[in-house]
Amino acid sequence: MMEFNQKEPIYTQIIEDIKIKFMNGTYQPGQEIPSRRELAKRLGVNPNTIQRAYREMEDMKLIVTARGQGSFMTSDVQILESLREEALDAAVSQSIEILRSFGKSDEEILDTIKKYLGRGAAQ
Repeated sequence: MMEFNQKEPIYTQIIEDIKIKFMNGTYQPGQEIPSRRELAKRLGVNPNTIQRAYREMEDMKLIVTARGQGSFMTSDVQILESLREEALDAAVSQSIEILRSFGKSDEEILDTIKKYLGRGAAQ
């Protein structure tokens, strides 16, 4: 069961969870996802909340719903790549802002990144 935070709407947290599952391969392009009713029951939330999340994801072209057949992750791999790029941009931007708040210069930030990249290559 998902644990929801009180800082943002539940439907947006559900969307983010599905995006992450798509980006990490839990959901494959074209794969059927749980029905609205099933997901509402599984997460213990109001079905209208799931309906709103699914509608938003349809608007984002992240999922496609076929009446009577269910909802499916998009088969458009460009959308998947776009999601991954957005997530990467957000992670890097957030990391840089944190390091700057510690008083690190851009040069020090680059040195730190290179150091950590070097660790990954050694493993």
